[in-house]
Amino acid sequence: MKITVAQSSGFCFGVKNAVSAAEEAVKDHPDGRRLVMLGEIVHNKNVVDKLISEGFEICDRAEDCPENSIVIIRAHGVTPDETAVLRSRKCEIRDMTCPFVSKIHKIVRENAQKGKNIIITGTKGHPEVTGILGEAKDKGVKCAVIKDPEDINGLDFPLESAILISQTTFSSEIFKKICQTVKNKIEKSNVFDTICITTESRQKEAASLSEVADSMIVIGSAHSSNTTKLFDICKGRCARTFLVNSGTEVKDLISEGKILPDDKVGITAGASTPEAIILEVVQQMNEEEKITNQGFDTEFANAVDLIAQVRRGAVVKGTITSADDDYVYVDVHDKSEGRISRKEFDSDPDFDLDKAIADHTEVTVKVRSIKNSDQGKEIILSKNDVESEKGRAEIEEAYKNKTPIDVKITRTVKDGVIGSYKGVDIYIHRTQIKSGDVKDLDSYVGQTLQIIVTKFDTEKGRLRISGSHRIIVSEERRKKSAEIWDNIEEGKHYTGIVRSLVDFGAFIDIGGVDGLVHVSELSWSRNAKPSDVLKVGDEIDVYVKSFDKETKKISLGYKKLEDDPYYNIEERMPVGCIVQGTVVRLTKFGAFVQLEPDLDALCHVSQISSRRLEKPEDALSVGQVVQAKVIKIEPEERRISISIKEVAPIDPEIPEEPAQDAPSEEAPVEAAVESTDEQA
Repeated sequence: MKITVAQSSGFCFGVKNAVSAAEEAVKDHPDGRRLVMLGEIVHNKNVVDKLISEGFEICDRAEDCPENSIVIIRAHGVTPDETAVLRSRKCEIRDMTCPFVSKIHKIVRENAQKGKNIIITGTKGHPEVTGILGEAKDKGVKCAVIKDPEDINGLDFPLESAILISQTTFSSEIFKKICQTVKNKIEKSNVFDTICITTESRQKEAASLSEVADSMIVIGSAHSSNTTKLFDICKGRCARTFLVNSGTEVKDLISEGKILPDDKVGITAGASTPEAIILEVVQQMNEEEKITNQGFDTEFANAVDLIAQVRRGAVVKGTITSADDDYVYVDVHDKSEGRISRKEFDSDPDFDLDKAIADHTEVTVKVRSIKNSDQGKEIILSKNDVESEKGRAEIEEAYKNKTPIDVKITRTVKDGVIGSYKGVDIYIHRTQIKSGDVKDLDSYVGQTLQIIVTKFDTEKGRLRISGSHRIIVSEERRKKSAEIWDNIEEGKHYTGIVRSLVDFGAFIDIGGVDGLVHVSELSWSRNAKPSDVLKVGDEIDVYVKSFDKETKKISLGYKKLEDDPYYNIEERMPVGCIVQGTVVRLTKFGAFVQLEPDLDALCHVSQISSRRLEKPEDALSVGQVVQAKVIKIEPEERRISISIKEVAPIDPEIPEEPAQDAPSEEAPVEAAVESTDEQA
């Protein structure tokens, strides 16, 4: 019996990330918080049962998730409505939607907003399909889920108005047939091949393997979409194809004579199948048939048909032969040359690539993957992977000794950043970057941070490394804090950083200790808000006004005496001098005139005009520029009195009284006559 295990077997990228997130939640979640899977995180009973035993519970609907729980969203993704429900229930959402699925969500969302109808090739009711179609809800467009070319004829909307996308695990072979059916009916730009690259490679390899196998084993759940498609592909090429969930089922197949001793056996596995199950199947076959020298041992990584020395994960030597804009090609003594991303060489300024090609320089490389295609075998290599082995050893040593190391932040991920140390990725959660909330993760990309390695986990065959810059910052802050409290005194100046602004002032970090500058100490302007004077991150000079070592509180001063508008006022504006200002406010007793920013003087109503005024408005208006004489200064009371009338009084015009008609000359005579008549 000869056994060949497909290289593209087991957990896909999305499922692996989701399961890892669940395992991390088990280790790190706070006490009292409930852990929830929104739907089974993976179509594998063993994995799900293990997570349940560790504290997880399963909810099929967002409405059923307990409030304030930690909810893992599986790789299939969810609808926007479900996300909204989780947020309304104040759940902590750890969204592990596969990047390929998230891309489909974006395509559907954007095109639905443009009024495009949606055609998706996939399984109606599948969680991934349901989540995708949720992006088109309430957009006024029609959606259809199809599974073969014939379904196109049953659509109730014109193809010209639609886009075509696919479920990530749909059959690439059938999708191509559907694309041919809609050719010239749906524009090429509206057809999106969204089948996962891993899925397509897995299906191609399964098809190739089953064509030459006498019997074929597909490991996975019958409830898994991608597993059932693998089974269909293999069954169509190999009559004796079997779907199994465990090594025990394989044992039964062998004992029943369904798999024969002389068979060429091919093994593939769905994206929901953990490596441990695949290894169990291989080991069971080994035990049953006593096959010990057929090119594999008890390690899964080596349970592959090793016809050639070059295999996935192997470290081999080769010679550099040529290069193009994207890749450097290496002869690794296989029928096909391997290729390394040119970026690995461009990032090393000391490596002369042209000379290496001319000299056929030998390099040690690691085989990342091998893919079979119509053009031949595609071998992807890495030089950095080999060099990173040294980095891992140094990181492990630093972990054991709690020795700081420097990492360069290369990219952001959900809730954190990735730091690189000699090609090895180290995860730094956003809470471990610094003390306090980190809002902009992108700003750290390209920076070098010193960290303490807090986790170096090699369990389950996966290396997980985490680090913390916050530990170093906190320790430095603790040392500085102790030094400050040992030497603090009133009046002492410090250079501080503005950490936060509040209504009543600003908190300033003076090097390990925070002090408060009250709003009254920020500016001489009475109406100034903290945000008018400072912004977070400003570097400022402050001095200690008072402190309490027991309560660890420090009151700081910021505004300077020389910035006071009344500073040296009697010298700058002595009594008797002439000043110019602008009327800024009128009251019943006078006018306030601004002489300088934040410096107002009062001109009493009696000092405005040479005439008696009932109110200042009779002579002045806001915004009017006037000249006046300083008649009194009271620095302690922060008052200045001025007189306009002593320089140029402003006298309002007195309106003329209307003229009265002069009496006529005849009036007196008439009056006399009347008087005489009365007397008579």
